[in-house]
Amino acid sequence: MAPGVAAADQASPEETFGVSMYPVHRSKVIHIVRHGQGYHNVAGELDHSSYMSWDFTDASLTDLGWQQAEALHAHLDATGIMSQVELVVVSPLLRTLQTAAGVFGGPTLPEGESEESSLMTSGLGKSPHAAISRLNSFKFVANEWCREQNGVHPCDRRSDISFYKKSFPGVDFSEVETDKDTWWHETKRETSQELFARARGFVRWLLKRPESRIAVVSHSSFIFHMCHLFGAECSDVVRKEIQTGFRNCEMRSVVILDRLATGAPSTAFLDFPGGLHYNDLSKKDMDVPDREIVAEDKVPHADSLPTVAQTAWPISDAHSNGKL
Repeated sequence: MAPGVAAADQASPEETFGVSMYPVHRSKVIHIVRHGQGYHNVAGELDHSSYMSWDFTDASLTDLGWQQAEALHAHLDATGIMSQVELVVVSPLLRTLQTAAGVFGGPTLPEGESEESSLMTSGLGKSPHAAISRLNSFKFVANEWCREQNGVHPCDRRSDISFYKKSFPGVDFSEVETDKDTWWHETKRETSQELFARARGFVRWLLKRPESRIAVVSHSSFIFHMCHLFGAECSDVVRKEIQTGFRNCEMRSVVILDRLATGAPSTAFLDFPGGLHYNDLSKKDMDVPDREIVAEDKVPHADSLPTVAQTAWPISDAHSNGKL
């Protein structure tokens, strides 16, 4: 008996198929990154009430936060992910913008080169970093929909966009509607339901982008809520891989797909039409099965199909001898 069949025969009779198939052009690879350690993180771990302190308004990265960003940058280079990213979407707060620059930006800007051409200028925050160049060709876009759960905590209040534009010349802020932070409220904290709704809107925005491989640099609570929109139908192992909280500067890569899409795909269509008239799709091919699935066919959902253990398939000599 072939090893694969023997292994399948050990499956529990109750086990369902659990596999999905979708067109690649309907999917996107998303590299989710939480920002590096910020000064508010250090203070908050010692005393949670520190998150209420105005000393940490729009908190910046610590020295360790910058080291974490550099380590992730090296990981992306080593794995080849860096060369595949087409777009970096970043929350418009200082710590996420710094993380995006440190992780996805180029090296330190050469001495004497104008910082106006840089991705990030020098001297920002409590742990100033040298200016970072725009080595990579992909685009950086700030989007307020992926900012942290806002309100009450000053660390989650952003600075003016006019300040960010000067500090991060390589980032496109056109998606942010107002210069001042009109979302943050001193006495009202954004609720989980409001954050879930914002996360759904953000995912829909990602699906409409033309890029197929996107990095998102965001925050702990936002990422937690966004990831909890998914995974309910998965095994405990896979669900935890999706939903477990992120450490500072942790990255996970996931695939998202709109299986209910009705319009044209937003990403490049890579399928090849084939057929007799592969170069003229206006002509009908006779080799295309001209049949529709009707109710009488009673096509089962994949999860309702029996496993190998439930099916008495005859094993031929060819299979048992490993000849196939």
